[in-house]
Amino acid sequence: MAATSDTPEVRAGAKPKDLSYGHLLSQGLDPKQLVVELLRLEGTNGVHLLAKALHEATIPADRFTSIETISALEDLKASACELQAGTTYALEENLTQQRVACSQRSVEQEFGVGPEVAIARHKRPRSGISYVNFTKILFEDLPHTRLAFRNGTFSEEEAMTIVKEVKGLNQEQRQEIDCRVYLEAPSVVLQGGKKLASIIRAWALSYGSAKDEDSHEKANDRRFLNVVPVNQYESRIVGSLPTGLAVLVAQAITARISQAQKDGDSRPHSQVAADAFVEGITGVSDPSQVPVTLGIVMTDRTLIQGHAEPAHLEGYGVISAEHARKILCGTQAHPNEYDVWVRRLYTAPGTADLIAMDSAQRKFTGNLRKFIIIRDQFCRTPFCDSPIRHLDHVLQAAKDGPTSVENSDGLCAFCNLTKEAPGWKEETVPGPRHTKRVTTSSGQTYLATALPLPGATTYNVEPAKQKTITEPKRSN
Repeated sequence: MAATSDTPEVRAGAKPKDLSYGHLLSQGLDPKQLVVELLRLEGTNGVHLLAKALHEATIPADRFTSIETISALEDLKASACELQAGTTYALEENLTQQRVACSQRSVEQEFGVGPEVAIARHKRPRSGISYVNFTKILFEDLPHTRLAFRNGTFSEEEAMTIVKEVKGLNQEQRQEIDCRVYLEAPSVVLQGGKKLASIIRAWALSYGSAKDEDSHEKANDRRFLNVVPVNQYESRIVGSLPTGLAVLVAQAITARISQAQKDGDSRPHSQVAADAFVEGITGVSDPSQVPVTLGIVMTDRTLIQGHAEPAHLEGYGVISAEHARKILCGTQAHPNEYDVWVRRLYTAPGTADLIAMDSAQRKFTGNLRKFIIIRDQFCRTPFCDSPIRHLDHVLQAAKDGPTSVENSDGLCAFCNLTKEAPGWKEETVPGPRHTKRVTTSSGQTYLATALPLPGATTYNVEPAKQKTITEPKRSN
């Protein structure tokens, strides 16, 4: 019988067996088999143990070994990503079968595992739908690509590129391209990025994809324009137009640039194009003058005393104190000629949680609506940074949730729909600021706390040199 902690041998202080790596190897241990057994027996805990074991890995000292280690870790990432994709695929299949058996809603993908998987991957919930679709095509139609992905020949990004280019084909055509990837591997591997996409796209287009023809017809329906913050000083305008409209825009911009050159304008072509775009949308020809309504949250000491505490610009995020003052008051060279109104807000000391407001209505309107948007800033679902589109009850109104600041949050349209998935639950809980607990359909829980507003932090700095500032008008 084997000795245990209760046997006389152990109690007498018997020397334990040598479990060092070198000794185990000398006894014929297969390191790979040991890791396989760890993952097979421990499951998710084994994955956690493996991840923690990497913390103890030795960082190489010489250049060649360092590059080898970086390459090996890339293979490890690919293998982990392939396992993650396989787990997602199996989860979606099992959930679909369960819902069909229970006659539950299963058609809309918003009610599948997409958003939940995205949150687990620390991604925006909306991205989960495309990721689930990626795993379906990869595991059902592209066995050779999946094997190359598992072995590290393709990265996750490259595997996604291949899936993206073949998703408009039928299953037979996808499998033919997958075989071609395997047979012509020397011309496909190590291409990456745009070159890999170009190769696969050329093969896919040879089938005369009906989706490609349909894309041209629907291009007008897919036009869009978004404003994406880059940093506290800049934002990027991104969008998509049908080719015909895009050419018209390009011609109009070229005409403005040519006219500016004739007039002796010293601005670079790119600035002329940007200013023409802004003027066409807003009517503002001088970038230093901003007549539209901007919501800026800042402390009184930042506005009046020249303090360095950052401010919050609604629809963007944190900006520097100096930049906020320039937006409100302008500069000596370009004073702000437009009316500026100040609305007083009050925050709880030390937490910057806005003072509560209540409403007897079901909808969040008026100052209550503005109040919540200022507090939440972005969609409150974990890992989602989309703009707020819906003001929602944390505990749904249909479940007798009150219309109050405590029971409110700002969500994007997608996340507002996602929270209606079977088993999804949200509730407010105590926290340093407004906090809600999100319980997903599988039982995973996440805390979502509102971002801090100006006034929460003590700054051990002297106020900047005071400047003459014309105090804005105040609204009641």
